[in-house]
Amino acid sequence: MFEHMNSITLQATFVAKESGNLPPYLGSTIRGIFGHTLHRMVDLQTYKKYFSDTKTSAGSVKPFVIYVSTQDKTSWHKGDQCVFDLTYFGINVDGISLIIHAIQQMNYTGWGAQRISFELLKITNPVTQKLVWRENQLWLKNARPQPLICNQVDTSFVYMDFVTPLRLEKSHELIEEPSFADIIRALARRMSLISQAYTKHQMEWNLETMLAEAEKVQMVDYNWQRDKFRRYSMNQKDNELRMDNIIGSVSFKGEITPFTPLLEAGKCLHIGRDSTHGFGYYTVDYS
Repeated sequence: MFEHMNSITLQATFVAKESGNLPPYLGSTIRGIFGHTLHRMVDLQTYKKYFSDTKTSAGSVKPFVIYVSTQDKTSWHKGDQCVFDLTYFGINVDGISLIIHAIQQMNYTGWGAQRISFELLKITNPVTQKLVWRENQLWLKNARPQPLICNQVDTSFVYMDFVTPLRLEKSHELIEEPSFADIIRALARRMSLISQAYTKHQMEWNLETMLAEAEKVQMVDYNWQRDKFRRYSMNQKDNELRMDNIIGSVSFKGEITPFTPLLEAGKCLHIGRDSTHGFGYYTVDYS
């Protein structure tokens, strides 16, 4: 299911060349470095296409997400490695070449307020475990976009672990204990928007019926913690943007099988707001 959607994940490994401090959550930091690097490389139209276009056919949905595997690390020392995944949707080979080049150019930008120097060690395809770039050698054949294949799993139980902050809203208010229907609603909307914007494919599903079935799925347990996330923003008066979110885990039981392709897709697409900062990344386990 969802084979109409092509995606590619590039995993970049950087190594610190000096010691210093960075924010505990690096998604926003890396997004900012990547964005500034790309902006210096290309014209405005290309920059919008691959980073900040707010006028797609589906609105302001972006074509990429970030996931940083290093969490809650603030003190960095020379030789420490930072690994992050950059996933793009609906991208062609020319676009992939541009993104790879932009990742390489992140060598020349200091990270964080202290402008710590990092050096790119390698870029890999985490799905195939093959090298894409290392020591100035490029294997572009290992970075070809692939269809988003999400098979159905026969199950009546799912455990979801939200590794990065989650921000789902209802009437512009944070949902602090999202139900299964809340999660399915957000995933279905995100899949519809990305499909429309980057594949011109219209999802043909009855959302009302889908949500009615999702409402029957029961929450078994949850462990949510509310977090007041802060990040630098030049658009705010005090240069700080405050975003309330939750982080934690939740489990559900019921007729979950029909929803598993969407749950699987969400592992790639992320869920909720600020996915380009790495928000809404989760893992799933079924019984």
